Amino acid sequence: MPGPNDLNMRRRRRSGRGSQPEQPEAKEFRGGIDRTLAGITLSLCGFGLMAVYSASAPEAQHFYQDSTELLRKQTIAFVIGLFAMFTVSRYDYRRLRKFAWPIAILSLAMLGLTLIPSLSITTMGSSRWLKIGPLQFQPSEMCKIATIILLSSGLSKYFWWHRQVFCRIAVVLIMAAIVVKQPDLGTASMIMASLLALIYASGVNSFLIFASLAGGGTFIWHHIQKTPYQMARIETWLNPYLHPQKEGWNIIQAQYAIGSGGLWGLGFGSSLQKLNYLPVQHADFIFAVIAEEFGLVGCSMLIGLFAAFGVYGFRAALAARTLFGRFLAIGITSAVCTQAIVNMMVTTGLLPVTGITLPFISFGGTSLVITMSMVGVLLSVSRDRGTIQDEDEEEDGDEDGDNSQKSGQGPTLVRL
Repeated sequence: MPGPNDLNMRRRRRSGRGSQPEQPEAKEFRGGIDRTLAGITLSLCGFGLMAVYSASAPEAQHFYQDSTELLRKQTIAFVIGLFAMFTVSRYDYRRLRKFAWPIAILSLAMLGLTLIPSLSITTMGSSRWLKIGPLQFQPSEMCKIATIILLSSGLSKYFWWHRQVFCRIAVVLIMAAIVVKQPDLGTASMIMASLLALIYASGVNSFLIFASLAGGGTFIWHHIQKTPYQMARIETWLNPYLHPQKEGWNIIQAQYAIGSGGLWGLGFGSSLQKLNYLPVQHADFIFAVIAEEFGLVGCSMLIGLFAAFGVYGFRAALAARTLFGRFLAIGITSAVCTQAIVNMMVTTGLLPVTGITLPFISFGGTSLVITMSMVGVLLSVSRDRGTIQDEDEEEDGDEDGDNSQKSGQGPTLVRL
């Protein structure tokens, strides 16, 4: 592990102050993308298209007189996401550092527009969507990747207690606060989960992490107590049959669907709970439809794909040559896997209903395109394999010349 003197010597050599000649620049990438990781992603997307068609067909037939309407929309989003994923995978991820603040500011601005009633679209009591002409998208999804890039760019150059890192954390907290205001506590929790994952990976003391979780949990609990519909979700999570025709309906119908599937399931397209019993069956509760139609075997295969995604994602993090790449890979892999775990736990009744979709599987064009773009960044990191080096990158204008810069610009190891 290089020490501060070694890092300073490298910087002097690059700036022309050293006596030794400069070394030739390394190639941007040392190999191709991780094809296994790409294959896992495409398998999940294919599984998702099949599940969306089965889960949405009755509703699409009723409202649009075409059972494939939602499938077509999801397929268009998949094609756009596929193009974005492979385009981004060919881009040098290290250049994203320069765009960390612009992406964060743009995401924050679009998120703020959802608070303007004339611009936002309110569905089921939540103003999460913006409509600009024919386009309709969810800005909070963009905040997920903006959070990861912004924090990764800071933590790869500065220790976690540096004021530049605190500035980035403040921006992320503002994003999460606006999302809570929409209200969308589930997505806000996912943004905070990415924040905690990256802070933990930077080497923060575990006690501070648990203290932050305790403080955040206390704040969320006070917020839930002031929000009637969220408090009702907690009560029905503890006892779904307290209000079986109202707040407890979702959990009860999801459990009926999971229990009906058994070991092998009822077969593709044979779900009964999707016939106006299970709400938002093509989005938040699509895992229940999968469990009913494909049984325990199908659910195990799906969970296995997400587990494999996590393994290969973290392996790409360990193999990355730069700290920036490691933090990006850790953040993206953690975000996808955490969201998948939360969605499955909600569907099975292990967590209160939060409105979190299942990555790659649930219906939603914005979510699919953004998630596949995140995988594109992860594939770009997987191309840059080798021994970790001191990053030879231009600063993004946030140096302040204090003592923390003189002893090395950031941690040399990442906790994983």
